[in-house]
Amino acid sequence: MNKLLRRVRLAALLVLLMLPGFAKAAGEVEPGVDEHLGAYLPLDMKFTDSKGKEVLLKDLIDKPTVIDFVYYKCRGICTPLMTEVADVINRVDMEPGTDYNIVSISIDENETPADAAQKRNSMMRLVGRQLSDSAWSFLTGDSLNIYKLTKAAGFKFERTPGGFLHKGVLIFISKDGKICRYLHPAFNSRGDFRILPYKFKMAVLYAQKGEAVPGINDQLKVCFSETPKNESMVYDIFKISGAGIILIVLGFVVYINRKPKKEKRNTVS
Repeated sequence: MNKLLRRVRLAALLVLLMLPGFAKAAGEVEPGVDEHLGAYLPLDMKFTDSKGKEVLLKDLIDKPTVIDFVYYKCRGICTPLMTEVADVINRVDMEPGTDYNIVSISIDENETPADAAQKRNSMMRLVGRQLSDSAWSFLTGDSLNIYKLTKAAGFKFERTPGGFLHKGVLIFISKDGKICRYLHPAFNSRGDFRILPYKFKMAVLYAQKGEAVPGINDQLKVCFSETPKNESMVYDIFKISGAGIILIVLGFVVYINRKPKKEKRNTVS
């Protein structure tokens, strides 16, 4: 029995060592989203808009607001996420700037208002009409304000040599900064984002009422935008590989556990 326990412990250790992220240093941030439903975001922080003007968050959030944390030079999921936001604007029977606002905030303190302006222009072409600056704001900021806001929202990201590792999510807040809903866009087998219009509209209505509502059966997609080949990868790859590793190791445990019994049986006979 003791030998079997040692084998199981060894197998478990091998599984953990082979799973992605286990070898991270202590205290290192693991990218993800901790939903802080019902919590309030600090709205007294200053950011810079796409025209280079310093703004307070509370001046932009005067109605239900959708916040997405991205960075404008991202070669991974950020642009597809914002592209899908632009598309859902055209598909939902609500008007940005009237029924709700959108605030895109760069998590890269090195990005500039010019980067924000370029991305805004690209998104406006997809929307097909010019929205007011307050209807969809594109902000940049310093590392301290970025850290404070993302921490309050439960949005965790990791800087990598070529960019950032993070997940795509839309955060819906009330006009007083209360977090009411996290919407994790669905994605198909090709890795394309899809925001369902009715889910988007319902999330806006929850924020309008100030109701904190958890998501059900939402999917997460993680941005590995800056791999050595600058390729985007889907988090499910790690899930599949992790499951495969577990099955292999468990099969090994069963094999080594059965082998001594077989040898012993042959000796007795």
